[in-house]
Amino acid sequence: PRAALEAAAVGAHREAASHYRVALRYAGEVAPAERAGLQERLAYECYMTGKHEEALEAQRSALEVWRAEAERLKEGDALRWVSRLSWLLGRSDEAAGYSAEAVAALELLPPSPELAMAYCNRADLALEAHDAGTAIGSARQAIALAETWERYDILCEALNALGTMRLIIGDTAGWADINRSLELALANSLHEQAATSYTDLGAMAVSRRQYEHASGYLAAGTRYCEDRDLDFCLPYILAYRARMKFEQGDWDGAGADVEAALQHPHTTPVTQIPALRTLAHLRVRRGDSDFDRPMETARTLAGPNPVLQRAGMLALVRAEAAWLAADLAGVVREIRPLYDLARRHRDPRMNGELAAWLWRAGALDRPPADIAEPYALEIAGDWRGAASAWRMLGCPYEHASLLAWHGGEAEQREALTVLEALGAHPAAQALRRRMRERGVRRIPRGSRRSTRQNPYGLTRREAQILALLSEGLRNTVIAKRLFLSTKTVEHHVSAVLAKLRVESRIEAAALTRAPAAGKP
Repeated sequence: PRAALEAAAVGAHREAASHYRVALRYAGEVAPAERAGLQERLAYECYMTGKHEEALEAQRSALEVWRAEAERLKEGDALRWVSRLSWLLGRSDEAAGYSAEAVAALELLPPSPELAMAYCNRADLALEAHDAGTAIGSARQAIALAETWERYDILCEALNALGTMRLIIGDTAGWADINRSLELALANSLHEQAATSYTDLGAMAVSRRQYEHASGYLAAGTRYCEDRDLDFCLPYILAYRARMKFEQGDWDGAGADVEAALQHPHTTPVTQIPALRTLAHLRVRRGDSDFDRPMETARTLAGPNPVLQRAGMLALVRAEAAWLAADLAGVVREIRPLYDLARRHRDPRMNGELAAWLWRAGALDRPPADIAEPYALEIAGDWRGAASAWRMLGCPYEHASLLAWHGGEAEQREALTVLEALGAHPAAQALRRRMRERGVRRIPRGSRRSTRQNPYGLTRREAQILALLSEGLRNTVIAKRLFLSTKTVEHHVSAVLAKLRVESRIEAAALTRAPAAGKP
C-alpha cells in the first residue's frame, strides 16, 4: 500500500493499481475494514486507468463490508462511487438509483465531505439529463460544503459540473467555473480533477463550435493524461476530437480518431456512444450503406431509457439520413418526440438543431426562442445570414447545404464544389438533381464510386498508373502498356502526384508500399 500511494502521487496509476492487487492477495487475514479500505483504493486506481468493471467489483465488495460493519458514512460514500462507476459503464438507471440512495443516507448524518461528493455526483447525472435546476443546485450545495473544509478536490468536481451545465444552457459564466477548477487542480496536483477539467473545457468548446479553443484544450488534456496513465479520460477526449474534426470537414481525421477511441483498451459506453454517433454521422454524409450498425450499437449502449443528451444526438443523425433519402415523414418521426422533450430544457444548440430539422420538413408549429444563431437565422428566413454564420464558425458542410437548398446557380455551383471536396456524395447528388430540375447546364459530373472507394481518391485509371509507377516504369512504357498517348499518361501522373500530395514518382511509389489508411 505504501508503494501504491507513492506511485499514485507521481502519476503512475497503473503501477499503483498493481500494488493494491498484490496487497489484496495477502489480505485474507486482515480486519474487514482494512481490507475494504484496500479495495476502495484499488477501485480508485482502476477508475483512473479506465478499468471500470474491475473498479465497480472492488467498490461493491467494500460496500458490503461497510454495510456489515454499520459504517454509515463509508456506506454512503461507497454508494456514491457505485453510482458513478455504473454511469461510466452506461447503466444510467442503476446510477440514478445508487445516487439517490447515497444522498439520502448521507443527509441523515452531520454535513461531511462525503455528502458534498454525493451532491457532485447528483449534479453530474442531472447534467446528462439536461435537468439544469438539479445540476446547478446540487453543484452549489457541494461548493458550499467544500469551501467549509477547503477540500479542493470536491470544489473542482462541483465547479466542473456547475460550469458545464451553465454552458449547455447558454450561460458563458461557465467558462470561468471550469477554468477555476483547472487552476485549482493543477496547483494542488489533483490528477483526476485536472484531467476532467481539460476534458470538460474541450468538450464544451466543441459543442459551442469554438474550435480553436477546443483544439488547445484537447491537446493539453491529451498530454496531461498520457503523462499520468489517466486512461479514464483519454478515449473521451479522442471522441470529442473526432467530433471537432468531423464538423470542420476533416472527415479522414475524424474517422481515425473514432477508430482510436473505439479501440482504446479502456474505452467505456460513455465514450463509445459519442464516438459511434460520429462514425454513423460520417457514414451518412459519405453515403456508406452500413451507417445503421454503429447507430444501433450506440442505441443499445445507451439503454432502454437514454438520457436526453444521448437520445437527442442519435435522433439528429437518423433525421439527416432520412432527409438525404427525401423522407420528410422520417425526419419528423425521428425529431418530434425529442423536440417536445428538449423544449422543456434550455440548450440553445440541441433545441436549435432539432427545431431546424422540423422547419425544413415543414413541421415546425412556431419558431422557438433561445436557440443558437445559425438555426434562428435559417428559421427566420435569412438563409444568407445563416450560411454566413456557418462559414464563420468553420462548418463547411452546413454552409454548403444552405447554399445548395436556397441559393441560385452560382451558390449551388459553389456548394457542389465544397460537397465534392468533402466526399459528401448523397448531398452532392441531391444537389445535381435540383440543379437539373432548374434547367442548369454543364453540371460537373462528380467522382465515380470506384474513385470514392480508393483511399487516395484515385480513379481506376489513376490507380492503374500508380501501380505501374511503383514498378519504376517510364511514361512511354506505361503508355504502351495501357494503349494511351504519352501526353495522356503525363496528365494522369500529374493528377496522381497531386492527390497523393507528393513531389516525385519515387515518393508515390513509396506510398504504395506503405500500409494505406482506408476509410472508417
